[in-house]
Amino acid sequence: MKYIHLLALASPLVLLGAQGAVASTAYGDLNNFDTVNDTGQECHGFEIEIEDVHSTDITYTYDWNHYGPPKIREDNSDPAHPRVFIRYESAKNPNGTWASYTAVPSGPITPTDGHSCTNPSVNQGCEHFGVGYYGTPTAIRYNWLVDNGGVLVHHTSPVLVATPRWNYAPPAGGQPAVVVDVIPAPVVPIPVAKQFGEPSFVKVIKTKTHNANDVALEDLVSEDRDADGNQDWQNAEPAEVETEFRLLQTNTAGKEDKEELEGRGDEMDDGDETVTRRYEFYKYGAAANTIDGEKGEAMCDEVNPTTDPNDPLYLHGVGTAVEVTAANGESYEVNCEAQVVVGDYVGAQMAGFDAEMPLGLINHLQPGEKDVEYLPRSVVIGGNTPYLITPPVGLPPGLSLASDGVLSGTPTSGGVYNFTVEVTDADTVVASNTYQMTVDGDVVLPPGC
Repeated sequence: MKYIHLLALASPLVLLGAQGAVASTAYGDLNNFDTVNDTGQECHGFEIEIEDVHSTDITYTYDWNHYGPPKIREDNSDPAHPRVFIRYESAKNPNGTWASYTAVPSGPITPTDGHSCTNPSVNQGCEHFGVGYYGTPTAIRYNWLVDNGGVLVHHTSPVLVATPRWNYAPPAGGQPAVVVDVIPAPVVPIPVAKQFGEPSFVKVIKTKTHNANDVALEDLVSEDRDADGNQDWQNAEPAEVETEFRLLQTNTAGKEDKEELEGRGDEMDDGDETVTRRYEFYKYGAAANTIDGEKGEAMCDEVNPTTDPNDPLYLHGVGTAVEVTAANGESYEVNCEAQVVVGDYVGAQMAGFDAEMPLGLINHLQPGEKDVEYLPRSVVIGGNTPYLITPPVGLPPGLSLASDGVLSGTPTSGGVYNFTVEVTDADTVVASNTYQMTVDGDVVLPPGC
């Protein structure tokens, strides 16, 4: 029994359960995003950091980019607040150079170019990454990885893409299920002696209605692979703009309206539908003197409501005499209306919430290492528990697949292992997948060989 983001809408977020013996719905959160390389230099990877979850809470990862399947590790140095890192990184060539990279864009990338981010055969200067998970993360951070003397490290500039959370109320008392999406400000550091982090604008696009089509993580992409006129994230439905532009800025000043944007509640009938959203992120484009010198707050925080690109006020601010405080405490006025406040497009998050996550199996397993504990990983995803798993033949010696679908153990021999996992859930739905897993280290022959 697995739950994610399950709560009464007026109550604080609570995690109701993890594993159980009776059949229960699995609630799943999927997030896929385009992100532009705005670092000014070639990158050789990307890392997603998720706070307050375990490796077994990670469901799917999106693996179709220049780096392939990511490596996952868990940090339990603070037992009360575990962290999981999903790291996409380039391999090295025999001569020590990096085998893969993300280019510096030759010019601004627009949202309509997003399909190129999902095509590993081109290198336009953006990538597509994604992850699904159970649980209630307290923060999710994104970082480009750059070369530092042959080692990949985080770039100093934060990635201004955020991840929504879904507040879900199951059907009760004749009332339909309701889900509310909340998109927070991107998790970025707040400078010393300031109260606000780097500002950005978000634009929210949603589906008008919700159908019962299942949405896989690989479907939450910004291209139209089936040529039906809709991008895949739309779940075969038309989309509409829910919020044109809203400034988000993480802060310690109690400005909740800038800390997050709460969407409108979506009715999901009996809970068998899927909600999808696209959140587009843009840099703050107003002049530096529109940033409060004491707190760091962006003061040109409203955008002219016109949606006509030919209107001279398109993407301009609101207000001709907006008060700003300088670092020395003196006040002055700026004309937000006279300048474009919405800057370059930096990426988009395509997110889906599935109240009845279908039974599935993850696509890839990361390699293991002989005599080193394998990071426990949920191989079986969604469906209704309990599972009936056919014991897989050909697992690396020392590894086992538990009845809850978690692979764990310590490999005792190196080699390349092929095996198939087949599972039936409580609703008699069957899923199977074949894996090839490499274990680094010497091959240990069984006795008698």
